[in-house]
Order: sequence, then structure tokens, then C-alpha cells
Amino acid sequence: MNHQATSTSIQILATPSPSHLQVATAWLAAQESQNPNLEIALHLLLQGEIIPHERGGLVALAFVGEFSPSSIRGVVRARSGNTNVSMVATDPIAAERLFSLISARGCPQRLCADGQTKAWIHPLLLQHYHLQREYDQQVLICTHAPTGAAGRWAEPRDKAALQAYAAAYLAERGSGSLDYPWDQWIQQRRVAVLEHEGQIVAVVRRGETARCAIVVAPLTFPQFRRQGFARRLLAFFVQEMLQAFPAVKLWVDEDNTAAISLYQSLGFQAIGTCYTGYFSEHCS
Repeated sequence: MNHQATSTSIQILATPSPSHLQVATAWLAAQESQNPNLEIALHLLLQGEIIPHERGGLVALAFVGEFSPSSIRGVVRARSGNTNVSMVATDPIAAERLFSLISARGCPQRLCADGQTKAWIHPLLLQHYHLQREYDQQVLICTHAPTGAAGRWAEPRDKAALQAYAAAYLAERGSGSLDYPWDQWIQQRRVAVLEHEGQIVAVVRRGETARCAIVVAPLTFPQFRRQGFARRLLAFFVQEMLQAFPAVKLWVDEDNTAAISLYQSLGFQAIGTCYTGYFSEHCS
């Protein structure tokens, strides 16, 4: 059990080595707190798909005493320009120190945290920045393959539909990109689709950590909703992922009762909460 640190005992490691990141990843996996965004980012760092501090990014660890798994009190990862920040802390002082480190780089435009870290830094966020929107989210996990699966992995011929999916997701959810590496993701089987009468009707992307697959950005095109397509595609995705991982994880807004019911019908169970907030600088 972690004991609360003092401001003078907390140390910040702002240039962690691969071995430090390995320890931090294992530490995060052992925590009860949930932040799938940070789990994915640390995994990509260890796989060499993200380079720490490349183009202005940041990874930092908060710890006490000599660095070890038991001494870690928090982890933060930020993309260049603070466009996407993910944080987990197990101590309020560590949370404040990591928040100060991020704030010195500018406004965290999108911030993801576990529920406890949110409680510690939310007042600071509201004090320093303008809140645009925020969501409390459930984190759910599935370990058994559901029935009723249908779908396939995306192919090069699907790229026009995948670009339409990216645009629809960005317009509807306010997050995402129009510049995804579709060729690479298709080759790596990171995108699954469901086709109906020759047309792609639903899309889901794959994230992963060392311990589980992650459901990323599922979307059914509006004209095909409420016809069971999302469930069939997600059942396919989960079946495929459970052949390679012991579990599949996702997160969903707590007030999205329809989506939660869908995921529960597939065998997902809630294991915790996380938070996503979007912020901007105060208008002068």
C-alpha cells in the first residue's frame, strides 16, 4: 500500500530509459486504477512505435526514494503540444507535481485520467483552463468469446470507407484524425469491418497492451444503426482478440446506457472508471 508522500520526497524522472518504462508499465498493470489510454501509450513506447520526447512529446515518472516498482507514485505521457495527455497517480502530491510539469508545457487539450487522479487534479484544471466538455467513463473487460459474430479484417480496397469512418467519427465524437496510416494498420490487422450488401456498415480499431487487446473507436454508420451490426462486429473482434490475448478491454461514457447494455450482452464486465476532459486556454 502506498503512503502519501510529501512535496519534498517526490522525485520526477522526465527522461525515463526503456528499463524505467518497463517497470512503469508493470506498475500500471498492477494498479486498480484504470487508464486504457496510458496503458496503450506505454505499450507503444516499449514496442518502439512511439519515441519518447520525439517532436516535443513527454513521458515522466513520479517516485519516492530509490526507483523501483514499489516507489512509483505516478506516470504521465503527453503528445507534442499537449494535444493528448494521459496520467495515473496514486498520491495527491505526485498528481500535483505531474500536473505542474504538464501545465508548464501549455494547456492539456485532451486529458485522460483514472477516477482518483481526476479527483485530485480536476480543481486545478478548472482553475487554470476553460472546460470544453468532459466524460466520466466505465472501463469494462471481457474474457470469454461471445456468440453471433460476423465481420472480417479490413483490406486495401476498404480504404475509402475507412476514411469515411474516420471523418464520421471525428464529426460525431469530436476526437480522432483524418490522417491514419491505413495501409500499415490493414497489414497489421488493426481494423475490423462488417460488410452488408456490399457496403461497409461498421468499423472498429484495435489497440493493445502487453496483457490485453483494446476496443478502439467503434462506429456504425448512422443509417445502419439499431440493426445489430455493432454487436456482430464486436463479437467477431472479441473472438479474434481472445485467440491472442487473455482479455479484451474497452471504455465507454457512463451515461451511454445503450452502449453499456450492448457490451454487457457480449460478456463485458465493469472493472473501474476513467475520465476524459477537453480544455482550452481561458479567453483573455
